[in-house]
Amino acid sequence: MRRYLLALATLLALALPAAARPMNGVQQKQLLAVFARYNRAIEAGNLDQALGLRTAAVQTVLTQQFKTPNDRTNFLNVSRDMVPERVEVMHASVNDAGDKALLILLASKTVSGRQAQEEFDLGFMREGGVWKLGAIAEAPGPSDIKRCPDQTYQPISAYQGGDPVTFTGRIERAEFLPDYTLVLLVTGETEVCAFLPGRAGLQQHGMNPAIIQPWRVAEISGVAERNDSQKVMVNNITVHAEE
Repeated sequence: MRRYLLALATLLALALPAAARPMNGVQQKQLLAVFARYNRAIEAGNLDQALGLRTAAVQTVLTQQFKTPNDRTNFLNVSRDMVPERVEVMHASVNDAGDKALLILLASKTVSGRQAQEEFDLGFMREGGVWKLGAIAEAPGPSDIKRCPDQTYQPISAYQGGDPVTFTGRIERAEFLPDYTLVLLVTGETEVCAFLPGRAGLQQHGMNPAIIQPWRVAEISGVAERNDSQKVMVNNITVHAEE
């Protein structure tokens, strides 16, 4: 995976070109159709057909787990529970080579009489000229995220005595203000307010601010604000380009 690196503590920075571009509507429909066929096969109990729609790497991992008929049955049951009633595309991108794609969906389903939502991150890969479904990752829906309640900037002194933190999260939003940059990220079920230098400060460290974009994943280390663990002063950040 290509990556962007800013090491604020050591003034080391690396900026690389983006590895993904927005996906057009036609291709979105094509990949959604692959996902729909997969779900129909799961609901019909046709595991072999469902596996045929997955990438070779995923097939290898799954078949190694199916040591008994009961393992296959359990996988089908768990997968049926994941099949959504409807989906909404939140984000769609494809890499420069055109052989890897990402769909991020908001999936809805009625559970115990209430409407439940969660996020599905679907990876796709072209194999033999055919799009196959790769990894499927689940994440909390928007209403289940613990939001960062205080997005105001505080001086370094507010972080003295705070706990050191390291985490990985997906960028939701970036605000480039005159004296600092605010990056909102979601890690697990928690939103974090991460504070970095402003545009000029980032550029002085050799980093192109344009690499900090929504939907990219960032690895961060820094110090949490003394009285608010959801605010972090960043020391190091690695931003991964989409694949």
